[in-house]
Amino acid sequence: MRALFYFIALISGAVCSQEEASEHELVMRAVETAVELPAGARALGEYSRNYALPPDGWVMAVNVIPQPAKARESDYGCEVMLEDFESRPCTDAEKAKIEDQEGATRELFGQADQSRWFDNYRDLPMISDGGCDLIEIIFNPQSQQNESTQCNGEA
Repeated sequence: MRALFYFIALISGAVCSQEEASEHELVMRAVETAVELPAGARALGEYSRNYALPPDGWVMAVNVIPQPAKARESDYGCEVMLEDFESRPCTDAEKAKIEDQEGATRELFGQADQSRWFDNYRDLPMISDGGCDLIEIIFNPQSQQNESTQCNGEA
């Protein structure tokens, strides 16, 4: 009897997860269907498309150009600036830290032509300035309209 209870609970959880995923998929498709990208934007498929629901109940979408694959060190080198304005080559530990940070950024920014739902809108990828490399969209689920679509601006 206990096994049957756990089986039913497991199946119920899977159905709820599928329903939630389906609801998120529908919302993401509605935003992407309604969006008119601003002048200067790239094609929609070049962006990683990221969605969340802020407390106001409107959907926030952040379309961002993904970070490029890791450049080879020979393309740019790695040096640390010293206090006397001299520099020295990076240590292996410093290179590893940089690689970890770049990997985390690539993961946060996602992949081109990928739509993702975030449970917390504060986890959406953000960059300062960036122009149309980051487009913020505010979608009203009641009217099924994009209320605001704008590039991030430039410094």
